[in-house]
Amino acid sequence: MEDLKKKFESLQFIPFILVNGMNLFPIFILVHIFLQNNREFRYLLPLLFFYCFKSTILFLIRLKTLPMQRLLFVAVGLGILGCGFGLLLNQSIVFGWIAGSLLGMCSGLMFPSYMTVMFHERTLNDFNNKGSSQLYSLGFAIVFSAILFKLIDVSIVGTFLFLGLNLLLLVGIFSTYPTYIIDETIPYPNYSTIETFVLFFVGFFSVFIIKGDKKLGVSHFLLALMIVMVVLLVIYFIYYKKITRQRQFKPLESAMMIYKGMLTNFILVFCTLYQMINHGKSSLMIIYSLYLTSIIISPMIGKKIKNKEKAIFYGLIVSFLLLMTHGVFYVGVFTLSIMTSIYNQQLNQAVYHYPVLPRDFRLIAKYRLGNIGSILHQLIMMGVLFIVTNCSHKVSLDNILHSYTFKKIDVQAISVLDTSKYVLLGLFLLALILLKQGKKKEAVFLK
Repeated sequence: MEDLKKKFESLQFIPFILVNGMNLFPIFILVHIFLQNNREFRYLLPLLFFYCFKSTILFLIRLKTLPMQRLLFVAVGLGILGCGFGLLLNQSIVFGWIAGSLLGMCSGLMFPSYMTVMFHERTLNDFNNKGSSQLYSLGFAIVFSAILFKLIDVSIVGTFLFLGLNLLLLVGIFSTYPTYIIDETIPYPNYSTIETFVLFFVGFFSVFIIKGDKKLGVSHFLLALMIVMVVLLVIYFIYYKKITRQRQFKPLESAMMIYKGMLTNFILVFCTLYQMINHGKSSLMIIYSLYLTSIIISPMIGKKIKNKEKAIFYGLIVSFLLLMTHGVFYVGVFTLSIMTSIYNQQLNQAVYHYPVLPRDFRLIAKYRLGNIGSILHQLIMMGVLFIVTNCSHKVSLDNILHSYTFKKIDVQAISVLDTSKYVLLGLFLLALILLKQGKKKEAVFLK
């Protein structure tokens, strides 16, 4: 038993990859199921449910949350259960719907709970993962990805089995972590039930409609969705301003976390859409690979940067400029991914030590705001595309979504996408400047 524990302890470089990978790997599996079955809507539902629950599950659990160490095991358990239902996919697509939902919950819960546990371990136990070298992690990521992608082409059931076994391995590794005791002095806030369910349902159906229309190559519900969302956002803003209960984070602090969520979604959603229509289906794999690589190497880069705030500000500006040019677009994606990852690390550090919530629940609140940013970016992105396509009269939004769905290069759409890209990057730059100006006037993450 002791030998087994030592073996698990020697594999501490694995969790970082698998935890981060659960944001991406299920997508490849579920997309393949959809494409393999002639793009029928019922085979799209596993992917849609994954996206929806991944983006919104954190809203639900704020009403009745668990200690993060327990939540981490719950998240892994949901993932294993999801893979189990995936093994039954050939029996009925209903099992695929359940698998997608469970894997989405796993993905949405695992990363924030894992990051919280790791912060606790380092802070309270001085737990140092000597085996968690970024180079080992990078090597494992390459091997794991190669096997996964090969299995996807050969057998979806085999892919679910492979992913499930690796999640079981995670359970063994997590079980070797030292125990810790948190002396909480700050009470857990009494969140509004109505607000919680509004956020969940608005987020769930927004993601469902946007992702569904994108994958099916139609825009039937987008205009109606945007009108409804604008109305709901106005109502929510009034509610937010009028509510007497004190918010845990200042508006500027919340904006910083929402901004990070928007940046990540821009990389994984708009950049893939843009490049796939420009260069074809290989772009998806390239961007996801660049993103995953940036997450692995960014801690090494971050350690060498003394003035991180300044580096992040100018690094983001440089990234935006690179993304404006076709020739160095991938360089821009990679640079933006690195800077976003370093920005995320800075936010994690600041939020974890910010005594406005119980220590065990600070990071999960931050990731919840990040999810709001992710959903908000998708709404803004589709709104910009809708306006630009209608103003240009060169290509319709349906044509763009159809090209994206069928991974076709569309020369006519490039100028429209370029205009949309410039608008989105301009909005990101404006928001970045406003955040910087705001931090000059108001101290953030200080109590």
